[in-house]
Formats: sequence, structure tokens, C-alpha cells
Amino acid sequence: MRTARRAAAAGAALAAAVSLAACGVMGTLSDDDAGEQTATIGVLVPRSGWQQAEGAGVVAAVEQRIAELTDDIDGWVVDVVPIDEGDDAATAAEGAAQLVEDGGVAIIGGLTTRAVRAVQPVADDADVLFVSPADVVPAHTRGADPQHPLRPYESYYRTAVTDEAPETELARYARIGLDAKTAAVINGGDAAEAKRFDRAFRDDGGEVVVTGVADDENGVAQLVKQMRTDSADIVFVSGEPEVAGAVATAAARGALATDVLGTSAMRGDAFADSAGSHGEGAVTALPPRLQPTAGMEPESVAQALETDAEADLGPSGAAAYDAATAVATVLQRCLPPASSAAAAREGCAGEMANVEFDGVTGEVAFDRFGDRVGGVVELRILRDGRWEALTAT
Repeated sequence: MRTARRAAAAGAALAAAVSLAACGVMGTLSDDDAGEQTATIGVLVPRSGWQQAEGAGVVAAVEQRIAELTDDIDGWVVDVVPIDEGDDAATAAEGAAQLVEDGGVAIIGGLTTRAVRAVQPVADDADVLFVSPADVVPAHTRGADPQHPLRPYESYYRTAVTDEAPETELARYARIGLDAKTAAVINGGDAAEAKRFDRAFRDDGGEVVVTGVADDENGVAQLVKQMRTDSADIVFVSGEPEVAGAVATAAARGALATDVLGTSAMRGDAFADSAGSHGEGAVTALPPRLQPTAGMEPESVAQALETDAEADLGPSGAAAYDAATAVATVLQRCLPPASSAAAAREGCAGEMANVEFDGVTGEVAFDRFGDRVGGVVELRILRDGRWEALTAT
């Protein structure tokens, strides 16, 4: 059986690859079956350095899942080949280009920002699906400006679930989307939230000109007065919604042109009720909401992989397993009617947006940017007393 042959080969994939060609594509993991066409999936991972073991887990997870789900596609053999991320962008790009030339239909991987950025245009130019289980850089799917998101590459998707704090994304929105250069950070009941936003805003090149604790109306009034004196472009309020509402109200009554932002202080209706019309335009950030699917936890997949392929799932293996499930689902639909692997690419890319299933990292479905639905920090804005997605028109 091809399934058994491929699964047995998975754990040794990267070790065997060291002696293969240095052009980036490191060799196939199975032979073509006579009379069947071959579609190739590349797995973009480091073959050396501190992430080599993580890459081996990704290869093994992809290899096993692809074998399980594509073994009976009529007229087709689906092969998996590792592609070396290398030490520079050129190595990854050359490996991806070779895969395209050799009839590749998809790439799974990209454990470093450098490799993702190098391969995105190569894959997109050829309509080759590219799915990363590790990348969580917002600009890779939504562009540089959070206020005006624009998908850079239509063929790029991510099964990674970000662990980024909502305050970090909110600080990025303030700096890039609002072009805020100065900020006030008010602790209204959660010092950790305030600290995370403060640090992220400074790390993005902003200046925090006002900090303080607001636990009563007098404290709010004093801090808002200081915001005017020090010309704060935006204010972040942590903690209690009533404090955030009081800040928004005081800023509006003082005619401050200051945008109000917060995370837990603004996630429900309490802030809107407290601030009333003065809360209009306030922005909040919701954390990722995905949970592992019951009965399909990453631990169970890790145990099966260790038994079958003698490989460690690693930190990105579960998301790689889900990425392979998504790609295999697409191949089941787009390969049978295609005359060649290259001819199937456009149809495969088009099918990806329609994929939905319960994965080991949670429900897998993709939004219009290629991100996991519920897997990224979501920005919301208060309009007419209701919270809406920031991108809504």
C-alpha cells in the first residue's frame, strides 16, 4: 500500500534530505505508480538550525495526513517533498520555483518570516496553494495597514492560530492604522493589559506620554486633563468598562480629538451603555476564539504520529496536520477532472476558500484574507451603539 510506504518514510525525510540537491527541493518520498499522474506537495521547512526538529514534525504530519486522504484519488499519485527554507530568502524561493516547474500543486510550511515572504509571490504567480502552519504575521494576509486590510496574495492561507495578545494588535492598529505617535495608557483595573499595550506601542515606535491609574471620577478627570496637556493622540483604557466609559465621556466633553481603545474594558455592551454617544468610534480587540476539537486533541495526533512515523509532532505539527487535511480535501475535488497537475492549480486555489472541517486545532474555515475564522485577533469598532468588525463598511 502507498499509505504504509509513505508513512514509514515520513520520520526520516529531513535526515535523508541532507545529501540531496542544494537547489531547495530535497527529493520525493515515494515513487510514481505506473499509469497514474503525479501531483506534488512541497513542505517548506528548515533542514538545519534550531528549527530542524520542528520541521521534521511538520513533514511527518503532512506526509501521514496526505497519504491517508489522497490514496484513492482516481488516476493520481500525490507525492510530498521537503523544500529547504535555507539560511536566506533565495534558497526558499528557488526551492519553490523548482517545485512549480516540476508540477507542484501546493506548498505547506513556512516556519520563518523570511521563508514565507520569499515564497508567497512565487506560489501566487503560479496559482499554487501555500498554507503555513506557523506564520502569524498580520501583514502577510492583510497588508501593512490594519485600518485598510488588503490581501497581498490570493493563494496564501494559514492554519496557524496566533498567540498574540489583543493589546499588541491594538497597538499596531493605533500606530499604523491611526498614525498615532503619542498615547495615554490608563489602568482602569487591569495592570497587565495596560503594560502589554504600553510595551507594544513603544516597540512600534510610539511614545507613551501619559500613564496612570483611574479608580474614581477625579482620577479620570486628572488623567484626561494631562492628555490634553501632553497631546495624546490615542488613549488605551484597561480593566473596567465603566472606567473606559468615563474616560471616553470626559475626553469628548473636553473636545479632545483622541481615539479611545481598550480590550476587556470594551468587549461587551457595558462600555457602550456607560459611554453613550461619546463612545462612538471606540475600538477594541477580541482574542482568538478557537479551541481544539473534542476527541481530536493534538496530543492524540502526536501519539499516533510517534507510533506510526516515529516522529515528534512539535509545536507546529498539529496545525500542519490541519493544513494537510485542507489541501488534501481540495485535491480530492480538483485533481480528478484535471488533465495535468499544472492545469489543476487554478481550480485547487479556488476550492480552498470553500473548505470547512473539524481539525485537531479546532474548526477550520478561512476568511476572505486566508486566515482561520476565529484564529486571529479581531478588531471591532463601535458604530451607532453596536460593535462591528473594523473592516465592515
